[in-house]
Amino acid sequence: MKPYEELREFPELSAAAFQHPHDVQATRNLQKVPLLAPLLKLVSSAVFEKQIRLLSISGAVRLGPNQGVELYQKFEKAAAILDVPKLPEIYVSNRYVVNAYAFGLENYQITLFSGLIEALSEEELMAVIGHELGHVKCEHMLYKTIVFVLRTFGLEYFRRLLPAGTDMLVLLPLQLAILHWERMAELSGDRAALLVVQDKEVVASALSKLAGGSPKVLPEINLDEMLKQADEYEDTETGILEQIIKVNMLLQQTHPFPVVRVKEIMGWGDSEQYRHILNGEYVRAGEFAKLVLSEPVAKKCPKCKSLSNVSASICLSCGSSLQGAALVCANCQIRVFSTWQTCPGCGSPLTTPSEEAAAA
Repeated sequence: MKPYEELREFPELSAAAFQHPHDVQATRNLQKVPLLAPLLKLVSSAVFEKQIRLLSISGAVRLGPNQGVELYQKFEKAAAILDVPKLPEIYVSNRYVVNAYAFGLENYQITLFSGLIEALSEEELMAVIGHELGHVKCEHMLYKTIVFVLRTFGLEYFRRLLPAGTDMLVLLPLQLAILHWERMAELSGDRAALLVVQDKEVVASALSKLAGGSPKVLPEINLDEMLKQADEYEDTETGILEQIIKVNMLLQQTHPFPVVRVKEIMGWGDSEQYRHILNGEYVRAGEFAKLVLSEPVAKKCPKCKSLSNVSASICLSCGSSLQGAALVCANCQIRVFSTWQTCPGCGSPLTTPSEEAAAA
């Protein structure tokens, strides 16, 4: 990893510049889940956020300019690299597990566990901080809070949202969809980690240690051997039985398997996309809406004013219902109507080629 002063920062970086395509697709699929709207409404009460923050304040150490200065400076630098303007709170918990997590709906927080801090090098620890900030940058926090609620309280907590006799028909697919989304979101977090430390082997080493577990073994981890394990795992895809076993293994997993993540991030570290970002050629924040929208007409969230595709029922940014939301031109954002074919503001077509052909 380069010295702090040599690490490049990415002003106005948009999450769209590095977000993993599987993460983007999983998010779109999650928006189509019928139960998601009442679930988001329940979670958005922020009761869980207040509860977790109280637990953190009472049972962990909050870092800042006057507390854990060296680690907090890493945190500030990572946020500057990813252009995260509003810093979350960051805590250190005395639980001896090699892990960290990000949480929150309105006021985000990141928690590092003491086992993680002791197991990782300074560079690897900064990569983990970058990973958690990546979740904030990619606006994963709303859905990650749902995952936390599911993990903590289980499916029983949400049964009251459903008509009698329909719970298992809906809750199991919902759980599987959310867990799949979280696994894909972790891949974007790993890319954010690489953008922070700008050394793919540091990120891969940190991921390897998350899999290792024992402090006696951690210093001996060999990345080449980890990549061999990843190849062996992928080679088992040819048999039907192996594929069934893999699917069954993944169903309840919240994270992709570490060896898979190691190979994924090593590959992205050699990609043109990553090199372009390092050279300052990346999507800026102001261009994000144009990238995520696949239609010329969009819905404008009445609460946060973010744009979503017309087919979306829930705002991805804040979780608000889009029922009755105004239609706007995706290019210039002026109010339009579904019967219009051209935007009167910027002249952009408001229909796709397939729609025009169907009309003809």
